[in-house]
Amino acid sequence: MANTQGKSCDVLIIGGGISGAAIAAECAQRGLAVLLCDRGDVGGASSSQSDQILPGALHFLRRHNLPYFNKVIKEKALLQQRAPHLYCERPFVVVPSQQVAHSPISRIWLWLFQHWLQGGKRPTLTKRHASPHQLAPLAAGAHPPWVLVESMVDDARLVIENLLSAASHQASIRTQQTLVHARRTNGLWHSELQGPDGQITTLTSRCLINATGAQIAEAQEKIEGAESRCWVELKRKLFLVIPKFYQGDQGYLFESDCGQISVSPYHDHFCLVATVTGVEKVAAPSAATESEISDLLRRLNEHLITPLSADSVLRSYIIQQPLYSDACQATADGVEDYALDLNCADGQSPLISVFGGSFATHRAMAQQAAEMLGQYVQLQAAAAPATPLPGGDVNATSFDQFILGIASQFPWLPSHLLNHYCRTYGARARLLLAGSKRLADLGPQLTPGLYQREAEFLVQHEWVRCADDILWRRTRLGLYAEPNDQEQLQKWISEHLPSPSATQAYTMWCNPVSSGQIQ
Repeated sequence: MANTQGKSCDVLIIGGGISGAAIAAECAQRGLAVLLCDRGDVGGASSSQSDQILPGALHFLRRHNLPYFNKVIKEKALLQQRAPHLYCERPFVVVPSQQVAHSPISRIWLWLFQHWLQGGKRPTLTKRHASPHQLAPLAAGAHPPWVLVESMVDDARLVIENLLSAASHQASIRTQQTLVHARRTNGLWHSELQGPDGQITTLTSRCLINATGAQIAEAQEKIEGAESRCWVELKRKLFLVIPKFYQGDQGYLFESDCGQISVSPYHDHFCLVATVTGVEKVAAPSAATESEISDLLRRLNEHLITPLSADSVLRSYIIQQPLYSDACQATADGVEDYALDLNCADGQSPLISVFGGSFATHRAMAQQAAEMLGQYVQLQAAAAPATPLPGGDVNATSFDQFILGIASQFPWLPSHLLNHYCRTYGARARLLLAGSKRLADLGPQLTPGLYQREAEFLVQHEWVRCADDILWRRTRLGLYAEPNDQEQLQKWISEHLPSPSATQAYTMWCNPVSSGQIQ
């Protein structure tokens, strides 16, 4: 097991989820030399498998956490400007619990959410009756369903967009690099990273950030002097992918005394069923059990005219979302707020540990982390808050106009590919399609909906190393791929990766900074 000396940087970030990616983008934009590593694929854990629903009015009605939701509302407004291709708003039909009637006070809280937190800009947010087609799949209940508008964000792509922003400012992104050990020496962090071949690389940095999400406790054990009074518990969420069983673009939120079930549109012909099954203390991968799946289907079928069977489940999985709580014990319906723990025992080499957090507050968290580092390293002025992410610079008054512009520029592009490229890559779709004049220019189809041009684009620009990176994290095309398709794609990737065209052109650089002082 060889040990090689790596390069130096200002900030080493451990963890490539939304927290690490957002901090990398913020620090790189502010002139720091950033290196981010992840032991697997970037965005490979909960960031690529959530229900994509930003906490909104219904969550607010339950928790009444004003400071948290104020941050979320600001994040929504910025996402609409920074990444319009990843953001959308959908009506959700709320099916109340049949056992518990809602208090009239909920209408007051809903009014407060709309007129104070949202500035009165959403007159359609208030409760209204569901339409006949929205009620079509639902069985009659004691309390009538009502409709509100909730926001959805493609959080897997949001991770990639933030990493692309960081890379455009000379940050280095490394996947499949596991933290082995980190220690302070003479005002610097010396961190050992292990690659997939077992080789150990030692990197030197002024600052260290632990943004490993659910694995934060495990990472803390590898960092000398990383004692903290903060902790997280892990919200365990069960997800089922099933064929879409209703017409329309709406989602459904079923409330009960056993917890909420969400049903949201997932790609074109599927929907994602999600519920929280509990809170755990130990980060460990696990699969959904048959009893958990059958129990979720049973609870869902209580609200449906045509029941769903276990045979309708195309895919099931479990994720663990870190849940920070300053109470004695986290609750399953708690919000994914965050805490930043600063540890700088020597006054020169800070360690920031990110406890909790989610895509709902990622930018506010990243800005706060950068300001913390500003006590020790020299920061440039922050970019304008609404600066678009790499795919968000669509140069159109609306995203629909941007899609029409791409359609006029590439009139031969089938509608399903047009929507997929625009929604996935935004303004970068022009880079993907550059020089193509016909469908044949995209190359052979490697899996349903995936042409060689797109696969090459992902390998060259988005740190792809295996078939799952493309099919389940960069896109959702795995929904249409058969096992044989996945094997063929993996074979193509294995053959293509060693070629010069697949080389990632992201270089590492070091920005010398003067020693900081504690303010």
